[in-house]
Amino acid sequence: MDTDSDDPAGASRPSGDDAHSAMAVLRTPALLRVTSAYFIFVASEWATWIAMLVWAFDRGGASAVGLISVVQMVPATLAAPFAASLFERMRRDQALALGYGIQAATRLAVGVVLVSGAPAWLVFFTAAVTTTSIVLTRPMHHAIIPEIAETPEEITVGHSASSTVEGVATFVGPILAGVLLGLFGPGSVFFLTGVAAAGAVLLTRSLPLRRTFERETEAENIVKATAAGIRELRHNPGALLLTLVVGAQWVVIGALDVLTVVFGIDVLEMGPSGPGVLISALGVGGLVGAAATVLLIGRSKLSPAVAGGMLVTGLSIAAVAFSVVPLVAWLLLALAGLGKAFVDVAGRTLLHRAVSHDILSRIFGLQESMIMGGVAVGATVAPLLINRLSPEGALIVTGIFLPFVGLLAWIQIRKLDAEALPPGPGFGRLELIAMFASLPLGTLESLSRNLISITAAPGVDIFSQGDDGDMVYIVDQGSVEIIRNGSVINTNGPGEYFGEIALLRDIPRTATVRAVDEVHLYALTREAFLEAVTGSSKSHELAHAEASRRRKGDAPD
Repeated sequence: MDTDSDDPAGASRPSGDDAHSAMAVLRTPALLRVTSAYFIFVASEWATWIAMLVWAFDRGGASAVGLISVVQMVPATLAAPFAASLFERMRRDQALALGYGIQAATRLAVGVVLVSGAPAWLVFFTAAVTTTSIVLTRPMHHAIIPEIAETPEEITVGHSASSTVEGVATFVGPILAGVLLGLFGPGSVFFLTGVAAAGAVLLTRSLPLRRTFERETEAENIVKATAAGIRELRHNPGALLLTLVVGAQWVVIGALDVLTVVFGIDVLEMGPSGPGVLISALGVGGLVGAAATVLLIGRSKLSPAVAGGMLVTGLSIAAVAFSVVPLVAWLLLALAGLGKAFVDVAGRTLLHRAVSHDILSRIFGLQESMIMGGVAVGATVAPLLINRLSPEGALIVTGIFLPFVGLLAWIQIRKLDAEALPPGPGFGRLELIAMFASLPLGTLESLSRNLISITAAPGVDIFSQGDDGDMVYIVDQGSVEIIRNGSVINTNGPGEYFGEIALLRDIPRTATVRAVDEVHLYALTREAFLEAVTGSSKSHELAHAEASRRRKGDAPD
């Protein structure tokens, strides 16, 4: 399964109003088109992956499943940097539609190859091509949302709805594959998803781009970031072991792709539809787990969440070996998906707390590579375990592996947690502001530690019209009035912010801000603010869109 994501280690914070956002998308034609195409993409990605694994199992058992997994993953990993460079030279709607078009053509080709009884090598080749064709769709989808949104609220709505759609499609795709495999065989999955991808082309072509942003091509630096990350981790044992935990988790996921096929068909006798049904449980559990990780916000210690998530994930997978009823196996795999969500979010946030920013970016570059590599390793090892032991034995070993790695790393991870810095006192204010709330939890915590506490007496000017912009301010207590050309034009109270436009646009202050009563403010320096919002494409785009809206209204620059 391709594991590319907008936020590599699953660090995005869960949105509390995903259902509201999904409904809001229905009222915005461009967002509805893009989001509908994205649903087709994610569901088809899962469905075709499972169909190919089942086809391989029918031809050569567990060994063939492992081989087809590696054959599909390796070319996709190698092609990602080059595809990024090519696609970033195009309009994003054209790039998105082209990606869907390639997926449509390659999936239909795989369908023809499968139903025609072509040689196995040709199936392997076309399967690798169609998997490689998906590598840029997810980041391009997230990048185009701010370009088609009319307001900052629509940007937030688009990203939130995408998260909801991805979670639902992760469940729907495997179920769809299971139904089609049981009725018509693997070829039907590729024919249907090929036609669906052609529909996604029609949905995304000629989108109304209302604004454009500076292009970012992070994939081009993946090799360099990986090498730099390895060098840095040699000097930080705790961060090294936490990063290895991420790699171990994806080894388990890669092995589980193979094991669910073998266990569902051979042991539980669920037929060709079994693997799709079982794998859908991971998606459901992950969706529930992502929402549940809101419990981690504000916690001073995160190592228990990392360890607990690994224990739940591993033991749930091991317990599947003792299942004789498909429903029990499904529930256990859902529990494993929930545990994985906690490992992802808590682990990444802990790194944010414990490691300096310069090192952090390199470590995440390494983790991006470890995700793909871990899946390939797991898919290679699983058939060996099955042949040496049994499907049940392989599940037990795979499940125990993750807690075993956690046990070995526990002392260093706990030490890393003890030395880590907690969130700053202004964290609660930051997380309620859209351009900051879109940041991963760890990044937001780091930003809160850079807040400067300021108190001003009634009548004191925070800054004056014509001043250079050096900070952005958030009102914590009290209120301030906005004065332009001698007239009061607005009043800001607790939770509201001001001053960001001068920093984003590099212009002087166009209004005076004066304390109405005794006011307590949190302030971010120009450097800290710009580094935060430009370091995340979502936050950067949201900040600029919000600045454009506020520039036309009564907000101070």
